[in-house]
Amino acid sequence: MATSMINPQPVPEPPTSTYVPFKSQPSILEEVAANQQLLRDRLAGALFRPPPNVPAESLPSVPLIDLGPSFNGTLESRKAVAAQIRDACVTTGFFQISNHGISSEAMAGVLKQAERYFKELTPEQKEAMHVKLSPLFRGYEPHDFSYVNPDDEGSQQETKECFNWGYESAFDPTGGDGQYREVDGSVPAGEHCGNVWPYEKDLPGFYDAIKLYYSQVMTCSRHLIRLFALSLDLDEDYFDPLVTHPGGIARLLYYKSTPEPENAQQKSEEELEKEAKLGLGAHTDYECFTMLLNSANPGLEILFPPTPLTGNKPIWRPCPVRPGTLTVNIADFFMRWTNGLYKSTIHRVVSKPGGGERYSVPYFFSINYDSDVDPLPEKAVGQSQFQPMKAGEYVLERLRATVPQTK
Repeated sequence: MATSMINPQPVPEPPTSTYVPFKSQPSILEEVAANQQLLRDRLAGALFRPPPNVPAESLPSVPLIDLGPSFNGTLESRKAVAAQIRDACVTTGFFQISNHGISSEAMAGVLKQAERYFKELTPEQKEAMHVKLSPLFRGYEPHDFSYVNPDDEGSQQETKECFNWGYESAFDPTGGDGQYREVDGSVPAGEHCGNVWPYEKDLPGFYDAIKLYYSQVMTCSRHLIRLFALSLDLDEDYFDPLVTHPGGIARLLYYKSTPEPENAQQKSEEELEKEAKLGLGAHTDYECFTMLLNSANPGLEILFPPTPLTGNKPIWRPCPVRPGTLTVNIADFFMRWTNGLYKSTIHRVVSKPGGGERYSVPYFFSINYDSDVDPLPEKAVGQSQFQPMKAGEYVLERLRATVPQTK
C-alpha cells in the first residue's frame, strides 16, 4: 500500500482517560461495569457553562465535514476527507456531515413518521408493541422503562419515548447476503427479523418511509466505514467483509416540550437550567458509530474534554443545529477496537423551558453481529488492550445494563 497522508507519524499510545486499562483482559461484563464507573468519573466536576471571561465561541465545537469530495472516485480526495474524520475522532469523536447522499425526501419522511407514531397511535396500540415483549429490545419503549445511564434510576426520569427496530434484508440496498444474525447470535425469525411494526391500516405508509430512510443511511454508513479505514491508514476495503449484513439498530425518539415558566424573564440562566428536563441521560453509545438525524429544535449536548480554558474540567456544550446534516459520533465498540485512539464521548439530551418538542432518528451502525472482532493492525492503533469477542455480544450486554432488574 502506498504511503498514506493520513497517519505519517508513529501511532500514539491511547491516553488512559479514553479507555479502561486492565492488568489482564476483562470479561464483557467487567467492561460494562468499568465503563459505568468511567462515566461517573468523567461527569464529576463537569461545567455547565463557560468560566467567567471565556467567550463561548473560543471553546471547541463540532466540525462540519463535506462528504461530497469522497464520492467523486478519486482516492486522494477520499483520503483528504478521511483526514478530517481522523482529526475529529482523536479529539472529541463528534462531527457533522453534509452532502452525504441521503435525500431530503427520506429525511423529512422519517421525521414525519416519528411524529405520526407518537401522536396518532393510541396508548393501547403502542403497548401492544412494548419492548418488554422482545428479547432483542425492539418495539415501543415508554419513558420510564430504561435508563441509558443506570445511575439515573430513582433520581430523575428520562422524558424520551422510543420506537426501536433493526436490520431487515428488505432494507439492505444490496439485498443482503442471507447470513444476517441477531445481536444475540440467533437466526432471525421471519422476514422482519424480530422487528415489530404498526399495522398498515393504523399508520399507512409508515413502513415504506422507514425502509427508504434506513436503506439510504445504511448506504452512507458503508461509505463512511471505508473512510474510517483510510483514516486509520488501512486499506479502503479493510472492513468490507465485516459489513455484508451489518447490525444497525435504529430508533424514533420523541422529547416533549418543557413549558416556559410565566416568570421566565425574572429568572437567571442558572435557574432556568435547573428547570430543564432530562430527555436522555448522560451516556456513550455502544456500537461502531452513530448517525443522528434530528428536527430543528436543539437539545443534544456534548461533554467536551478538559482544556486550560475550562480550568482542565470537562464542559457541556450544545451540538450545533445545521439543517440537512447528520451528526456522527464514535461509539464504545469502535473506541475499544481502535484501542482508545478514537474517542467515544459522553452526550445527553436536555429539554429546556420553552424549547419546544424534538424528534430524532439515531442509527447505530455495527459490523456483522456474528463477526469475530480481532484486534486491528498494530501499525494503526498499537497493541490492543481489549479481548476479542463477537460483535453482538458486547452490544447485547450494554443494552441489558440499561433495563432495571425489576423489569
